[in-house]
Amino acid sequence: MTALLTAEFRKVLGLRYWWILGIAPVVVGLFSGALTLPLARQVEDIVGEGFASAVAAAIGIALALALVFLFAALFGAVNGGTEFQHRTMVTTFLTTRGRDGVIAAKYTTAAAFGLLYCVVVEIAAVLTVLMFAGGDGGTSTGSDLGQLAAVLGAGVLCAVLWALLGSGLGLLTGSTVGSVLAISAWIPFGELIVSLILHGLGLGAVADLLPVQLTWYTIVGVIDIPETGDMAVGWPAAPIALIGWALLICALGWWRVRSRDLA
Repeated sequence: MTALLTAEFRKVLGLRYWWILGIAPVVVGLFSGALTLPLARQVEDIVGEGFASAVAAAIGIALALALVFLFAALFGAVNGGTEFQHRTMVTTFLTTRGRDGVIAAKYTTAAAFGLLYCVVVEIAAVLTVLMFAGGDGGTSTGSDLGQLAAVLGAGVLCAVLWALLGSGLGLLTGSTVGSVLAISAWIPFGELIVSLILHGLGLGAVADLLPVQLTWYTIVGVIDIPETGDMAVGWPAAPIALIGWALLICALGWWRVRSRDLA
């Protein structure tokens, strides 16, 4: 398994898409804290002291995480479908004992890079928030720091799951272009359209269980914002349901690769 992982990482590092996909989230992470913190301080007198330094940091990082999830999923899709696109999957299987190890290595690689993207972006966002908060009279309590840490942890979990969702979809379809287009359409507006249709049909409970919705329930669920209504799906149901989506798509991708005729 170690040899398979080494080979998979070398394949990824030998191409440029892994760092190209990471540029946009890092840039947003650098600017999200700088933009969110001043806006939050404008309403600090209304909401209460300490609002800016805690909640603005959480929301600013959440904005950066939105792109992390998208690009982690895109990385997984590209990594999962590239070998089918270039017709090198047969060679990969012939040099290993079976397909299961190759699939597991691809999922592990996708999860690792999803985690890497998220950690780098979170570090950039937190450093920016701290830099712009310095010397401005903001106060941070242990509760504030705990809340921020919870957001960071939830973000890492979601990034890993979205990388696995993308990888599973890439293996399921065997198409890099198709998977990338599906993810690029679904995350920004596709799920919103489907959700509106489901609500119109009286199936709002089903709409709440869609993956993007569950992702934000997972992130927002750890932020203690005053006077917010109860979420349709709270903790720990939201992350568990999102894990279920990742397991389902990964299982379908695994099944499709095992049953696909690659001749």
